[in-house]
Amino acid sequence: MFWLTLIPVLLHLTRGNSPCLGRSLGISPCRTQFFKRESLRLYCGADERIMTNSKSVTCSQKRHECNITLAGVHHSGSYWCDSNSGERGEAVNITVTEGSVILESPVHPVPEGTSVTLHCLTSHKSSKKLVVVTRINQSCNFSRDGRLIGVGLTGEMSFAAVNRSHEGLYTCTFSGVESPGSWLAVRATSSPESLPPTSLPPSHHHRLLYAVRTLLLLVLLGVFGGCCWRTHKEPEAAASEDVTDGEVMLNRTDTHKV
Repeated sequence: MFWLTLIPVLLHLTRGNSPCLGRSLGISPCRTQFFKRESLRLYCGADERIMTNSKSVTCSQKRHECNITLAGVHHSGSYWCDSNSGERGEAVNITVTEGSVILESPVHPVPEGTSVTLHCLTSHKSSKKLVVVTRINQSCNFSRDGRLIGVGLTGEMSFAAVNRSHEGLYTCTFSGVESPGSWLAVRATSSPESLPPTSLPPSHHHRLLYAVRTLLLLVLLGVFGGCCWRTHKEPEAAASEDVTDGEVMLNRTDTHKV
C-alpha cells in the first residue's frame, strides 16, 4: 500500500522529464489514440484534478487520477488538469475508435530539433477476450493534412529533427484502413535574443566558465612564476652584494698600503 500511495507523488515530481507528462495530463499507455475496450489511466499532480469536456467519463473529476478499464467511443474528448488555484494545464485530445488501426504519436508538443517517430498500431483479441495492441511491422502509408508524405516499410516514420513545418494532422493507413487523425505540435525553442539579459544559453555558460578557468590558471602561473623568479634572483643578489663588499675591503687595504 505504501508504494501505491508513493507512485502519484513520484509521477508528480518527475513532471517535465517524461513525454507523457509535460506540463499537463499524464497518460498511460503513452498515446492519444486507443482501441475500443482498451484500458488506460489518466493522472495529474497530487494537488490537481482531472477535467474533461466529455460527459460520459465514469470517474470523478475531483480526483487527480482516473482509470478507464473498458474504453468506449464515448470516452473520446479533451482532458486536462486543473490546479486548486484554478490554473489550467495543456489539454490533450483523446480518441477511442472502433477501427483496427491507430497512430502512436507524441502526446504533448515537442521542442524544435527533437527526433520524433510515428508508429502504426493494430489490435486483436486474446483468448481471454482482452484487447492486445501491437506495432505493425509492414508497409504503411503516412499522411499529413490529408496528403501522403511517405511510406514506412516497417510501420513507422521518423523525423530526425522536427521544426514548425512538421506540424499538422497525421494519419497512417494499413491494408486500406486509415487511423484517426492525431495533431503533432512543435514548440519553438527560445532564441538567445528572447532570453533575459542576465541569462545566457548553455554554450555561452560553458565558454564563460572556460574563460574564467583560463584566467585563473594564468594568474596562478603568474604568481608561481614570480615566486620562482624572486627565489632565483635572491641568491644572485646576495652573491653580488658579497662581491661588492669584497671589492670595497680590497680598496681599503690598498689605500692603507699607499
